[in-house]
Amino acid sequence: MFDEFLILKKILKTIEPVNRNHPALIVSPGDDAALLAPFSRPVISTDTQREGIHFRLDWQTPAEVGYKAVVVALSDLAASFARPVCLFINLGLPVHTPDTLVEDLYAGIRQALDECSCAMGGGNISASPVLSLDLFVLGEADSVLFPRRSAAREGDGIYVTGPLGLARAGLICLQEGIMDFPGLVHAFKKPQARFDAAKVLLKHGVACVMDLSDGLAGDAGHLAESSGLTFRLEIDPMSIPPELTAFSSCHGNTPLDIMMAGGEDYELLFTCPPSVFESIQKELPRAFQVGCCIPFNGSRLEGVPENCRSFVHGKGTESTSHETL
Repeated sequence: MFDEFLILKKILKTIEPVNRNHPALIVSPGDDAALLAPFSRPVISTDTQREGIHFRLDWQTPAEVGYKAVVVALSDLAASFARPVCLFINLGLPVHTPDTLVEDLYAGIRQALDECSCAMGGGNISASPVLSLDLFVLGEADSVLFPRRSAAREGDGIYVTGPLGLARAGLICLQEGIMDFPGLVHAFKKPQARFDAAKVLLKHGVACVMDLSDGLAGDAGHLAESSGLTFRLEIDPMSIPPELTAFSSCHGNTPLDIMMAGGEDYELLFTCPPSVFESIQKELPRAFQVGCCIPFNGSRLEGVPENCRSFVHGKGTESTSHETL
């Protein structure tokens, strides 16, 4: 059975380099609570990672699980144009979890925090049937613009900040034991929170943004519904990543279908006038158009293949990286 207090000591030692002299922390983890430096316009989000639902330890190392869990949680801050400030984690452990697994898990967490300049404020440990992480993130919003899903406007183009479908293809590789596409598997295991792209979108006043976690076909529907519009989706074949073309040629899935269904790309989906996108693309050359906003015609989405489904928790929908079993 794991020793809670011994594990806590090891966790504190692992994350200490991230927290050392971090401006967000006045009192670091180790006391009953952390004391944060004051900041304005707080942004708060939460996320959950459960073994067998969001990750599998026969596919991912504990370090990869920890890294991805943090990136996934912080991605919501990127989509909110918020600067990451602090992270808290409630960790659930099966009773026979070895200490080395927890140390490796937090090594990945530390790497993600370091890359995103985010502090670790603390958390809790408890026994659990499966390995689980409940994450609570704090960020600081921009003083002027907070993007909303309801801010798309008729005539806007619909765009993404980078390639789609790579993580989905990587998941299929893991599910089917395909060893020929390590780059796709890497895209599934180690996504990036697009704080770099968020800065560019903020600079150009983009008001409608969300991160792509459940796939283009699903997440675009959320924006369309919130904005009261129809989103007509159409992906130029020239935007298909070469790795996805190579994968599709030997696997059978069409690359456009994979890009539409997606899942855990964590690129930013946004809308803006085409003239604004021209300026954005000069700074984000991998960004591309995936559709346009038109008046509501009775359907929230057009151009989605009939058999293309993104993931919805609690539904019997097709598996994506949110449902790995």
